[in-house]
Order: sequence, then structure tokens, then C-alpha cells
Amino acid sequence: KDELGQMFTYFGTFPRQAVYEEMTTGANEDGSAWVEAKGHELLEPKLAITTRYTLAAPDRAILVRTLLKNDSDHAIAKLTFGDAIQWGGAEKFAPGLAVGFKGPSSGPFIGALGRFVSYAITSTDGQIKATSGGSWTDTAQTDETTLRPGESNDYQRVFMVGVRADVASVVAELTHASGQPLGAIEVALVDDKGAPVKPPAGAKVILSNAAGADVLSLRATNEGDAIAGEVPPGKYKLTYGSGGGRSARGAKVDVEVATGKTAKATVAVSGAGRLALTCTVRVVPTSSTQSPAMNAAPCKATIEGLGATPTPDFGPPHVAGPARHQVTTGTGVIDVAVAPGKYRVTLSRGPEYALAAFDVDVQEGKTVTRVDNIERVVDTAGYIGTDFHQHTMLGADSPVATRDRIVSNVAEGLDLAVASEHNIVADLQAIVRELKLERWLVEIAGDELTTDNSRKPWGHANVFPMPFDAAKPRGGAPDVRDRTARDVFDDLRKTLKDPFVIQINHPRYKLAGYFLQYGFDAKTGVGTDPGYDDRFDALEIWNGRNVDGRDAVIKDFLAMLRTSHPVTATATTDTHGIVDQEAGYPRTYVRVSDDDHLDAWDAARTGDLVKSVKGVRDVVLTNGPFLRVTANGAPIGGIAKGREVIVKVHVECAPWVLVEDVRLLRANAKGTEETRRVTLTALPSGAMGADVTFKVKVEADDAIVVVATGSKPMTPVLSGDAKEIAPWAMSGAIWIDANGDGKSLGR
Repeated sequence: KDELGQMFTYFGTFPRQAVYEEMTTGANEDGSAWVEAKGHELLEPKLAITTRYTLAAPDRAILVRTLLKNDSDHAIAKLTFGDAIQWGGAEKFAPGLAVGFKGPSSGPFIGALGRFVSYAITSTDGQIKATSGGSWTDTAQTDETTLRPGESNDYQRVFMVGVRADVASVVAELTHASGQPLGAIEVALVDDKGAPVKPPAGAKVILSNAAGADVLSLRATNEGDAIAGEVPPGKYKLTYGSGGGRSARGAKVDVEVATGKTAKATVAVSGAGRLALTCTVRVVPTSSTQSPAMNAAPCKATIEGLGATPTPDFGPPHVAGPARHQVTTGTGVIDVAVAPGKYRVTLSRGPEYALAAFDVDVQEGKTVTRVDNIERVVDTAGYIGTDFHQHTMLGADSPVATRDRIVSNVAEGLDLAVASEHNIVADLQAIVRELKLERWLVEIAGDELTTDNSRKPWGHANVFPMPFDAAKPRGGAPDVRDRTARDVFDDLRKTLKDPFVIQINHPRYKLAGYFLQYGFDAKTGVGTDPGYDDRFDALEIWNGRNVDGRDAVIKDFLAMLRTSHPVTATATTDTHGIVDQEAGYPRTYVRVSDDDHLDAWDAARTGDLVKSVKGVRDVVLTNGPFLRVTANGAPIGGIAKGREVIVKVHVECAPWVLVEDVRLLRANAKGTEETRRVTLTALPSGAMGADVTFKVKVEADDAIVVVATGSKPMTPVLSGDAKEIAPWAMSGAIWIDANGDGKSLGR
């Protein structure tokens, strides 16, 4: 099972890396095999790079050696020797640090645990420094180095794959690679009466040291697999960790492992418990003679332990089905093993639906069976809920399988999603059909133009819809390396037959930020770099959980409106995961001609969506609340006439989403805004709502947007930093024509 994303040379300052042009393979007399790649450094064509990957006959790890030689006539400074690793389907960890940690690390290795295998990297000196983010790690084996003309230098590291997804597997490979001794341990499971228990899939045993600190873990990958593996010699205490709906029984078990010997131990476990749940939604009858029906529908279950019962951990967070403390389903049926205890279960289906929440007491050997209805309470008629920016394993930096992405989308109540891999066109609609989910979801093929590997990166931009061509590299995605945005956008306009949307993604995010890299000027509303192209259609105001960046981009958006550069605001997830990176939080509701019968979606309706984003601009950006806004009767995206404008706002949200304030922002108001405190009241539909009116007086053409906010985090449906999961919504712009000439700020 290959769960690694990718690993490539990294020289300390992104995007410095090797660009390989030649590859050879060979074998040595001692039985070792090697692959060698030759090329040059991205920014320095005269800095020759050779990387050789060697697997020795008796080894269980790859030796990687990179040689750098300065063939230029000048010194090349500020080089740090290391690698960039995108862990893919594995979660990183390091000695003394938790699985999934972020930040610096320094120690004998840095590794990652997947569902089936594990990985680790270290230097040949047995020590490695690194900095880690969400799903990546940058290693650094040297401090900044300068290579003079004609000078060479190299660095070596060892990369290994563990046979199981546990810490013991990684440690055993490292111990073996260093020539240190190993023993082995084999653990049998028994019930309270001492009868043997077949190890369930994912069963985990924890090994702690004499001080009580957890140091190793052993897992059974498949049901019935032995819980066994190599470990360094020493004394350990064992206990059952998790898996199969069982929990530990009794005290920890002492065991001593000797070099070259297999120690056997027996650990007692509880009986297994189980939850068998079904989510249903109300089906509106098509005639007066029919009664309302309840049909199973995609949903998500969030399971929390109550009292002394711990919250379950079903494994890696990037999986549809059981993952962390949640279960997503495309069928509405949830069947999951949980340890005996008391739990709070919350069933959800996105922000348009109320929650079904209840407590359960799971007994040993018993199954709790329930069928619960989730009511759709928020009226979004005329709009479809979209997420224009998502990733899967096809793009290397996300661990999410394509089918898991589809299931996560329907479970969160999205209507339409765009596949936007990095420089890859992907068409996931065939998977939607295969899973028989056409009535719930439409998938559109797109491409995230990603210029990170250019000598002068200019950021990221999504293009959709894109024609998918399986016969072409990367599905037919255009080449973007070392090309300006203007050149790439011009080529798209020449080559794509059907209308398409260009969306600028996270415009102020470091090297991936279009506005940062092209010097966006708020006074003029355009970039100062010659490569800047202002003919894009949409601007990603809110990207995933990045709340701090959102406010900065809103200022850019208002600057564009003020300088007569109309563009459509969007909110997307840029999700690379599932739990804590839920699809559709946030999302963009787009006004379309037909927001029903998704199973009858066709090219004409895709064209209608594109037309709406490019021209109608009637959108609502939200992670929960829904807004309907008019100004002197003009809808979102429209033009309101007059020097006095009455802005009417209707806020509507599910009962678990609490809005407290509604603000009105103006493009020409020089940073001033009006705020109204609101109190939501119950609506007949079951939603909560409020109505707010603003009176705006203008002397010249202007544009407005409305923002609704709340401070209460939307737990337990979402988890994470409180400010990142607090309710927030923004309308698209309404333009104000003060002088009555029928136009306003380029609209």
C-alpha cells in the first residue's frame, strides 16, 4: 500500500529544488540496485544536481545521496540541504511529539503513520531537523551553505517504509538500519473469561516504558492479523489501545523483550459495542394524495464520549466513513464499532439542515440501532451550494482518495464541487455515477494553475470547467512553469471552446498569492507587475479556515469595486482533508436558473452556472448563515438606483448556527461600516431568522456588501479553533447608481 505523497530535494528557500532531465538505473556487484537522476537547480541552471537512490541487498531502507556541483562563475549562497516531503495518506510524528504535530522538530527521525504502512526519514548521522505544516515536512540537514565556483558538496539520508501503520514498525526499521539489535513481541487478546479474541482490524496495543510514558504501538492491519512486530530489547508495559469497539480490561501487562527472541503476552479486552444508525430526510410529495416519506440520505455522525467514556478515534482524518470521531456516509447508513460506554451522537447534513442529537449507552456485545430524521430548515431556493476549490490524492499534497472526497461532499450537503488539483485536470463525475449519488451532487472538472515551481511564482488560480483528456499528460492541464498569468490566461481564452471561470485563489497567501506576487495596488485596483492580468472572474475571499487572511482580501475586493473592476466574491474550502477540513465549510451559494434535479444536470446547466459567476454575480459566501439582500429592490449582483438606498437583509440559519451581528460595508466609504445587533427568532420552517434594514445615502456611485457574524463556534459539527468555526456569511456586491445613468463602477 503506497500512502506517500511525494518527496523531493529542497534547498531551504521555496521553490529551490532540483529539475531533473536524465535518469539511469543500474546494479552493483554486491547486489545493490540504484536509480540516478541528473539535472540542475531551478533558479541556478549551472548548479548541477545528481541524486542517487540505492537499495542494498540486505537493507530495508533506501539510501538517498544528493551531490551539488557549482559549474557557474559565481558563488551560490544560502543553500540548505534537505527534502520537502508531502506525506500523502500518512500523518507525521516525531519522538516526543504528537501525531499530526506542526512546527519544528529535531531528533533521530521524523516519521508518518498511514492506514496500512508507515514511513521515516533520518540522516546517515542519525539526527535530522525539520519544520512541519499541515501535511508536509521540510527537512534541513545543514545550515545555510555557500558553494564557490567549481565546488561540490553532498548530503545523504535514509528513507524507510514500515510494514505496518504503527510506531514499532518505524522504530524497528530505524534500529535495523543503524545495526542495533532487535527482539520481537507477540500479543494475544482474551476476554474477561480468558477466552481468545480474534484481533479486529486496526486493533492497537500500546507499549509504555517503566516511567509510564507511551513509547511504541503495535497494530493489526486486517481482521485476524497477529498483533506482533519487532521492537528494541527492553522492559515494557502493555495495554489495549483501541480498535474493533473494544477497550482495555485490567492492569497493564509486564513484558521483557530479549535480543533475537520473541516475547509473548496476553492482554484482556472488553466485549465489542456497535452503533447502527440511519439518517433520513423528508421527501416532499408530488401530489396531494401522497404522504410525506423519509428517505435515507447522506450525512455525518459526530460521536463524543460522555463522562468517563473517551471520545473514539477511528483513525486518520482524511478518510470517508469512520475517521477520528466522525463517520461520513453517502448512503445514510452508519455502522461502526465503538467501545462500551456513553456517547453523544450528532447527525448533520450541512448548514441547511437541523441536527439530530441524542445520547446512547453502548453495552458490551450489543448494537444500538436508530433511525433519525434530519430536517432541511433553511430556504436556499434559487441557489446551489458550491465548493469551487478541493483536492484529492491526484494532486500529491492531499491524502484524500477520490471516492472519499465524493462521499465527504454529499455528507456535508454540497450540491456542486469543482475538482481543482494542482496542474491536473480531473473528472470525478464518473465516480459520482458509480456511487449512485447523482441526485445529491454534481462534480465539474477544473484545474488549479499552480506556479510554485516557477522561477518567479505568481500564485494559484482555478479554471473551470476544463475539458478532461485522459490521453494527455495531467488530463490536458496547461503548462504554467515560468509563464506569466497574462500568457496563461490568454492561451486559455484561445484554446477553450466553452465559457469558463478564472478564480484567483488565496491572493495574499505567501508565494501562492497572486496579489502579493504581482504587487496589487489598492489605489488602482490592479497589479503593478507586467504579468498581471485583471481579466479574472472570481476572487477567493475566504479560503478554508484562514480567518485572518479573509479580512485582508475583503479590503482588496472593495478596492476592486471602488476602482471599477467588478469581480465575483467566492468562499471555498481548499480542502486537502476531511475531518477538520470539511468540504463546504465555507461554501458559495450561486444563483442559477434551476437549483433542483441535480441528476438531470447537463452542459447547458454548467453554462448557466458559469454565466452566473461571470456576469450575474448573485452569490452568498458562508460557513453557516444564509443571506437574502436587496437594495431599493435590486438583488445581489444588481444595480440599485438613487442617492438614498434602502438595504433589506434577511438572515436565516439552522438552529445550531447563531448570528449576532449584521454589518454593511461600502466600497467608497473609506473603511466605515454600519453594524446592527440582531436576535434570531424561530421561523415556521424550523430555521432561525432575523430581518435588518439599513438606510444608505450616497453622493457618488458605490457598491455594498453585507456581512453576518456570530461568536459561538459551530460545535460539534465542526471542530478546531473557535474563531475559525464561528458563523460568518457575506453577500456578493450590489452596485449603487447614484446619478441614474444606469451604470455603476464598471458594472
